[in-house]
Parts: sequence; C-alpha cells; structure tokens
Amino acid sequence: MNGIAFLNGVLLIAALTTDSFVVSFSYGVRNVRIPFKYVLVMNMVMSWILAGGLWTGSLMERVFPRKYGLAAGGIVLLGMGAYRIGKGFLKKEKKEERIKEMSFFQAVFMAVLLSLDGLAAGIGTGLAEIGGELLISGTFAGGILMMIAGWKTGRHFQRLFQRDLSWVSGVCLLTIGVGILCKL
Repeated sequence: MNGIAFLNGVLLIAALTTDSFVVSFSYGVRNVRIPFKYVLVMNMVMSWILAGGLWTGSLMERVFPRKYGLAAGGIVLLGMGAYRIGKGFLKKEKKEERIKEMSFFQAVFMAVLLSLDGLAAGIGTGLAEIGGELLISGTFAGGILMMIAGWKTGRHFQRLFQRDLSWVSGVCLLTIGVGILCKL
C-alpha cells in the first residue's frame, strides 16, 4: 500500500468514525452512559454494513471499467461529503428525552443509522479500490476509540458548550473524493 492509499484510508476511517464521536459526545453532554458492550455491538454492526458496501462496490468494479468505477466512487464520496457538510451546518437543535443509560435496542438502532453512510462509503470505496480489510478493521477500532473519546469529551464539556462537529466528516469525504477524481 503506497502513502497516498494509506492516507486515503486514514481519512476515510476518520470520516466514518467522526459521527460516532459526535453522537457519543452528545450522549456524554446529556449525561447518558453507553455501556462498553454496546459500543462493541454498535461497531460490529457498523463494520459489517461497511463490509457489505465494500463487497458490493468491488462487484460493481468488476462489471464496469476501472475509469468509470473510480469516477463513480469519487462522485459518491464527494456527494456524501457535501451532504454531511450541509447537514452539519443546517442541523436544527432538538430537545431529547433524558435517559440514564442507553438500551441495547437504542444501541443497535443507532449503529444502523450511523452505518448508512458507511454503506454508501463502502460502495464508493469498493468502486475506487481502496484497501477493504484494513478499512474495516480500522473503522471498527477507530469507531470504538471515537465513541469512548466522544463520550468522555462530552462529559467533560457538558456544562461549557455543545457543538455539532459532523461537518468534519464531510470535509474528510470531500478530500478523498477529490483525490480519487484527480487520479482520472
């Protein structure tokens, strides 16, 4: 794996796990505990869905010429990045019910919601041929770390402020998408 491919992989892992950080941060700010076993379950679900997206993207890459696959993968990642940036800046605050601990059902539901972008990113990445096995394991480990760090950071800043950082993942995806399109 060359340096550019490694950097693309790191940026994609950062993009896919930033939402986990933001969600965990918001739970920490609201003083809602996420048990570690649920963090593991959530990241397993997200990794499986990402793997499905990578598999689908790699199958599509076999059908379409490499140039078209790279272009499609780059466009998918650009679109996701733009969407996330827009969503991050246009998001309206909602008052949520206060709970003490996340339930198993909430954890699985949140994992599915958080991994929908992973599915699309997986398809785009599979089309662009960025290393899948490393991406899946990196996203699993990175997701766990980001969730723990997000929750602890949210707890630390619970009285100071609450900011939406989801746009950061959009910037990461845009950077990867531009990099892929520049290869054409």
